[in-house]
Amino acid sequence: MKSQSKIFIITFSMLILAAQSFAANEKDLSYKLQKGDKYNLNITNRQTINMNMMGQSMNLIQNISINQEVFVAEKDDKNNYTLEMEYKRIQFQQNAMGMEVNWDSDHPDTTDFMSKQIGASLGKAIEKTITAVIDSRGNPISINKSEVIEQANSISGFESGMMVVYADKSVKEGETWQVTMKPDPNSDFVIVSEYKLDEIRGKTANISFIGTITGTQIMGETADIKGTITGKTQINVATGWIISASINQNMEMEMEQQGVKVPMQMSSFIEITSSNN
Repeated sequence: MKSQSKIFIITFSMLILAAQSFAANEKDLSYKLQKGDKYNLNITNRQTINMNMMGQSMNLIQNISINQEVFVAEKDDKNNYTLEMEYKRIQFQQNAMGMEVNWDSDHPDTTDFMSKQIGASLGKAIEKTITAVIDSRGNPISINKSEVIEQANSISGFESGMMVVYADKSVKEGETWQVTMKPDPNSDFVIVSEYKLDEIRGKTANISFIGTITGTQIMGETADIKGTITGKTQINVATGWIISASINQNMEMEMEQQGVKVPMQMSSFIEITSSNN
């Protein structure tokens, strides 16, 4: 009987430990930010664009590096957050049919005509504040990017659908959840994604995602847009904030300019790292 009692105690203890382990790997992930928090983001976007105009094919290779600062300006009683975002530096490099174009907002003076044109567009973003409001799960409530920056879609900072949107319940390792998100509530650009909590390890969690992109406008022009997005993100469990991410994005679109249809294909690889300031 004593032997059987010991076996029962050991088995019961193992079940308790297993339950504790299971509970430890189930989390109610959300944004838990504080007013005054500040984050520095480094975003690199390496993309290839192929377009066809009047029977002529053109390939563009672009490397864009963005330094962006995010400041938590407000937190209301519903845990909605007002984020103020500033583009601190933009570096742009493009190769189009062997023609190189380079522009750096830290060194904007240039005599090259094309670099001047790029600088005239991207330079308007520097030091301007974009205000976005998100709920505690990361769903966008409002954003004023298009009011602040002309040709806002020509650069993609952290406000452009790159935040993780969390499930509205606790999730465990291996579990998935579905999200339909409009990065800009005033546009019809929609990302439908499936997120998966891959692993919780200490203070961090690894999340992967796969999704589809649809829309009918880009850079103020009518366009038929469709695409896919996949990626992996590491987040801080305590705050929900991103630590790092890698994203693959492939899009096909057809724009119409002055009655001429211009089909385009774009593939992008985006990397993000974040640090507290």
